[in-house]
Parts: sequence; structure tokens; C-alpha cells
Amino acid sequence: MNGPEHYREAERLVAESSTILRPHDEGPCEADRVLAAAQVHATLALTAATALIDETPRSDSFDTYRSWQKTAGAKPTVCPETEETPVVASYFKAAWGMTPLGQYTNLRAAQTHCEADATNNAEDPEGLSFEWFGDAHEPGDPCELLLTVDGKQESSDYTVTRVEVDAEYDPEADA
Repeated sequence: MNGPEHYREAERLVAESSTILRPHDEGPCEADRVLAAAQVHATLALTAATALIDETPRSDSFDTYRSWQKTAGAKPTVCPETEETPVVASYFKAAWGMTPLGQYTNLRAAQTHCEADATNNAEDPEGLSFEWFGDAHEPGDPCELLLTVDGKQESSDYTVTRVEVDAEYDPEADA
């Protein structure tokens, strides 16, 4: 079963439990067992839905999104490949000198990677502190990690640069 199927089964079992007569003081009855099964299905549905919280619909996950939207009664969204207006995208590139460290969708993640790498490569990471210089929100304009070691600030060669991704090929850009 997938997440939406667990959700629908939980709804069905809750409805079924309300139709079962409850005997007085005879211990757990069938309705209690049905409600316990409904709780298990609801928990599995919640787990499946929670796994999608930070995801964005992609071609390989779009059927899952459509299924959840249908289950929740939400208006279906358009598949990403069929959207008419291109989305302008960018990412943040973390690097140490010419060595790439990673590409991230948010600035803080790229900075954290640089700081972790600087800490791991420091001779004495105790007393090491960080400060970022520059504006990484400007495309192509890197911000640099400055290290403070024992009260002395120094350059580090760690940078984070915002890189814009083109939605379409522009032949005039090559000219």
C-alpha cells in the first residue's frame, strides 16, 4: 500500500468501527481492534506524507503528489514538464579554492558545508570562529569565509557563489 491508500483504509476502518456494537464490560471488542488497525494505517499514511514535505514535484514523484492531492481533495497541479512559464532557478556552490564542495538550494547549507570542512582541516579547531564577507545572493558574486583563530582574522579560500540556471538556451548569449 502507498500513503494515500493507507489514508483511505484508515478512514474506512474508523467508519466501520462506529457501526460495531460495543458489549458492556467484556474487555476489548471488535470495534477496538478495528480502531487499532485504523491507527496503524493512519500512522503509515502520515509517515508517507511527511517524507514528501521538503520535496518538490518532479517527473519521478509527480504521480505520488497527484495521488495525495486526490486523496486530500485538493485541486491537482500541473505536471512540472508541462508548465508553460519556465521557472528561474539558482543554486549555491560551495568551494575551497578551485575544489568544489557541493551544490545547495539554500545559502546556509552551502555555508555550513564550508565551515565544517574548515573545522575538519584546521590544525586546532578550538577557538575557531567564522564570518562571511560578501553578498552570495548576487549571481556570480562569491562571498568568502573569514576565519578567526585566536583573535586573528584571516582569509580561508572558502567561497559560496550563487549560480543561476537557465531555463532555455539563449543563442545570443554565446555571441
